[in-house]
Amino acid sequence: MSEPGADSASSANSAVLRVRTGPLAGPLLTRVVAMMLARAACPVDRLDDAMVICDALGAHAGEHTADGHVEFTVHTRPGGMELRVGALAAGGAISLAEATSLPGVGDVLKPIADEIRVESSAGGQDDELVLELGFARRGLDAADSRTSPGGTPGTALQRLADQGPAD
Repeated sequence: MSEPGADSASSANSAVLRVRTGPLAGPLLTRVVAMMLARAACPVDRLDDAMVICDALGAHAGEHTADGHVEFTVHTRPGGMELRVGALAAGGAISLAEATSLPGVGDVLKPIADEIRVESSAGGQDDELVLELGFARRGLDAADSRTSPGGTPGTALQRLADQGPAD
């Protein structure tokens, strides 16, 4: 997975899973991606996003394979992850991306992934769906535009604590 003695938080790691389609494909993908992102010091919010992507892909990838197997390639690097879904039939990558849409919710992948693209496999016979998920390393008190105006997560929590119990 990585070079011996390398700093796991700063080095790149890769894993390849080739599994028969079925009920275990999604859970296997989810566990491997979670392990890889933990080693890459991924923030919890982006880890949750990655789990949603894994659940969606694991639930639908089997319907779009070329030979009853699906291949997931996970590559992490400092600040991000690339997830490739391979061994898909011709047109399978686009069909898989469309299949992850939910009624009343819409597209699951586009709002979460930073980039989605379709590529041909190395042999040129199969499709691959490629998703990029980026994350920045921040401490709890780093400035974050998603917190309340004029503060960091730490100061927002302190203001809530100072307010006391609600009546």
